[in-house]
Amino acid sequence: MKNKLALITGASSGIGASFAKELAAQKHDLFITARRLDRLESLKKEIEQKYNVLVHVFTADLIDPDGVKQLLEELNKQHMKVDVLINNAGFGARVFILEKQPDDWDNIIRVNVNSLVALTMGILPSMVERQSGKILNVSSTGAFQPVPWLTVYAATKSFILSFSEGLAVELKDKNINVQVTCLCPGPTRTEFHSLAEADDIGFPNFAWMESDQVVRAGLNALEKRERVCIPGVYNKLTLYSQRLVPRNIVTHLVGNMHKPKSFLAKKQ
Repeated sequence: MKNKLALITGASSGIGASFAKELAAQKHDLFITARRLDRLESLKKEIEQKYNVLVHVFTADLIDPDGVKQLLEELNKQHMKVDVLINNAGFGARVFILEKQPDDWDNIIRVNVNSLVALTMGILPSMVERQSGKILNVSSTGAFQPVPWLTVYAATKSFILSFSEGLAVELKDKNINVQVTCLCPGPTRTEFHSLAEADDIGFPNFAWMESDQVVRAGLNALEKRERVCIPGVYNKLTLYSQRLVPRNIVTHLVGNMHKPKSFLAKKQ
C-alpha cells in the first residue's frame, strides 16, 4: 500500500461502493469488506483499472461476533495502518416487531452497533498513536426520531449518532488529532429499501439522492471536521422543521409514512 489507506465496510454495493470509488479517485488505497465476495472482486477490478490504486478484498460477516476480530487480524497480518475508516455496513427490516424473531433483531444490532463499536475501538488506538486519522460513521435521518415499523433499525442509527458525537468530543478534549463525522443520509437510491421491504415508502421523488451525492457530502464534511452531516436540502428542512413539532406527533407522522401496506390491508 503506497497511498493512504481507507477501510470501508459494507462496500459491495450502494453507499459503500460509492465510498470506495470516491476515495480511490482521491488516490487512497482500499481495504474493502462485505459478505459478497463476487461483488467485492468485481469492484476491486473496476477500481484498480480505473484509478491505479491497490485494493485489498476481505469477506467478513459482521453478524458473527468473530467477524471484526478476523478483519483486524487480517490488517495486522498485512501490516496495514488505516488512515480513513468508513463504518458503512448496516441493514434493517420494516415490519411489525413481533413478525421477526429476537435473533433477527439481534443480528441487526450486531451489524449496525456492535461491529461498528468494535471496529472503531480496534482501529482507533493506532490513529491516536500516530495523531492522525479520520472516522466516518454512516447513520441515517432516522436517528433523529423514532421510526415505527423500522423501530430497531432507527434505534441503532440513533446509537451511531450519539456514539459518534460523544467520541468526537472526547478526542478533541484530549487534543487527539482524529476526526469523527457522522453521516445521516435520508432516502438514497440503493438496495437498502428493497432488502428492508420498504420500497413503497412515500417519499417524494425530489427527496431521493444518489449514493455518490451522499458520499461526496460525507467526505466533504469529514474534511471540514464537521461532526454531523445531513446531506440534501429535503433532509435538512425535514429534520429542522421537526424541532417545531411535539415529539409524539412527529413519531405518529413518521409511523404513518412507514406503515407497511400489508398491515393496512390486514386492518381493512
